[in-house]
Amino acid sequence: TGANYWFSFGDSYTQTGFDPYGTLPSADNPIGNPTFPGWTSTGGINWVGAGTTTYNKSHILTYNYAYGGATIDSNLVAPYQPTVISLTEQVDQYLATAGTKPPSTPWTGSNSLFSIWIGINDIGNSFWLEDRDAFSDVLLNAEFALVQKLVHESHSDTGARNFLFVNVPPIDRSPMMLAADQWSQDTERVVINTFNAKLAAQAAAFKASHPGVETYIWDSHATFTRILDSPTSYGFVDATTFGAGPGIFWGDNLHPSSPAHVLFAEDVAEVLQNTIW
Repeated sequence: TGANYWFSFGDSYTQTGFDPYGTLPSADNPIGNPTFPGWTSTGGINWVGAGTTTYNKSHILTYNYAYGGATIDSNLVAPYQPTVISLTEQVDQYLATAGTKPPSTPWTGSNSLFSIWIGINDIGNSFWLEDRDAFSDVLLNAEFALVQKLVHESHSDTGARNFLFVNVPPIDRSPMMLAADQWSQDTERVVINTFNAKLAAQAAAFKASHPGVETYIWDSHATFTRILDSPTSYGFVDATTFGAGPGIFWGDNLHPSSPAHVLFAEDVAEVLQNTIW
């Protein structure tokens, strides 16, 4: 039917509560399950829902494996609960389901997009450690080993080809971190900036060493910074209030609101403007 496929991985900023063994995405519900807009950290539509239904130029079916609280690898950074499905486990879930290219999900390398927005919890649960720069390399090496799996182990030689990487936003400016001490804010800020620079370098290196692979980066850090520096320009009352209601950027003390996510989806669409998505 000319559908394009979006395979999404990440944490609470991305989750919609999708069960890959439940009802699959269709024209009636492009995220499959649960009922649109899904179970999100915003209480409403998030960037995945908005990107699937509004900010695109084709019919998109979205398989969103993201899980709230996820880290890249639970053995490297423990999540807040042991039941959390890490990025490593999300990729394994995908490889066991849509990755097998069943008749129900006839994706190809050219009509599929793979997005990964991860690192918020990895950093939030470890930014105070010694030798943190080197640990960012460990984390990103683990992430790109998973990207390698997506490219080469999608059960045929037409594996994943198009990747959208999302960097870590300025969590140091979240209400949760603003309530913490200055050392924590400053330390986390430095770790985030270093992680993001390393992510961009790894993505560029991966593209260079894998002919036929396209990589895109949505700089969520720049988007958040632009909005938080001038919230009223984007329809928000300020940069620090959190809760439900119109004009509030933060839905709670760590997660952006649904209106903020709609702006994120617009930005992502710009990054992907020269693609079929």
